[in-house]
Amino acid sequence: MSYSNIHRRANVILRLRNILLVLFVLRITRKTFLQLRGRGIVGTAIDAYINARRVAYSLFLRLPGVRDKVRLEIDQGILKIEQKLMPSDSGVERYLKLPQEGWSHDKVKEELRKLTEMKHTRWEDGRVSGAVYHGGQELSKLQTEAFEMFTVANPIHPDVFPGIRKMEAEIVAMVDRITSLARATLANPER
Repeated sequence: MSYSNIHRRANVILRLRNILLVLFVLRITRKTFLQLRGRGIVGTAIDAYINARRVAYSLFLRLPGVRDKVRLEIDQGILKIEQKLMPSDSGVERYLKLPQEGWSHDKVKEELRKLTEMKHTRWEDGRVSGAVYHGGQELSKLQTEAFEMFTVANPIHPDVFPGIRKMEAEIVAMVDRITSLARATLANPER
């Protein structure tokens, strides 16, 4: 290869490099201009600070000692949650597969009784806000009777269970009326 051919190829590579550099600078300039136009100088400075902080924090978390400490803390947190949510008291048996033979009615009732007797937060004393909506024993009995009447009903098949479809439509209409009244009251509070 001659010196002029090598020189020509080097010039082509240098021109391509310069074109890519100019395109890169134009892209950064355009992004900066749009950022300044959209967020202003103060907003852009705040965004730059937030992004720099995020990158620095991400790099900090990747340091070997820090990464191990964070992983340990996460694992301990998960373990605490699992211990709180998954009962492991003595006498608590976990069933992870179906039994070889079906249980008798008495066995099912006994297992259900054990579940109700497990240690739990005393919602009955009003110590849990928003988790239980209890209307008293009379309402609980009515709900149990209603559930018993419709325990096998499937609302996906209104032709087979028209009573469920009727109840569902009425409940939707009632909730719609309540929310419509609430929206109307919010729109016109002097009503």
